[in-house]
Amino acid sequence: MEKVVLEKDSFMALASDTRINLLKKLDERKMTVSELAREMSISKPAVLKHLSKLCEAGLVKKIEGERKWIYYSLTQKGKNILYPDRAKIILLLSSSIAFLVAGVLYMIRYMEEKSDGAKILRETLGNEIKNYPYLGIILFIISAILLMTSIFYKIRNRKIG
Repeated sequence: MEKVVLEKDSFMALASDTRINLLKKLDERKMTVSELAREMSISKPAVLKHLSKLCEAGLVKKIEGERKWIYYSLTQKGKNILYPDRAKIILLLSSSIAFLVAGVLYMIRYMEEKSDGAKILRETLGNEIKNYPYLGIILFIISAILLMTSIFYKIRNRKIG
């Protein structure tokens, strides 16, 4: 598991259970101070004080709209603290999809070379496909391994969280 690096401000902001619970509430959706105070049974000034610490640490951002309501939501840094393996899962899933697409395209080209259109295909691609008949299978295997790894991380995150 890769390390999560925190600066002093972030570490101090996470030193309070109340602030951690605020992060979890804001993970559900953006909320106002009143909504957070009501849901967590804490006074509005206390919630505001905790939110200002989280904003200073860069874990929460203040969203001021046209109306009088001021919403707070998680920043990407805040989401990364709550879900440190999410980026790894996204990378693995996108890699597995890329390898799957490459494998399918390669197999289609390989099959086309064996069909009647082989002459036209050989003119455009040369004999490269003929030299590597198992590349498509290898790409499928890599795709499957990456997909299984990302599923493993997703399941492990559910058990931990």
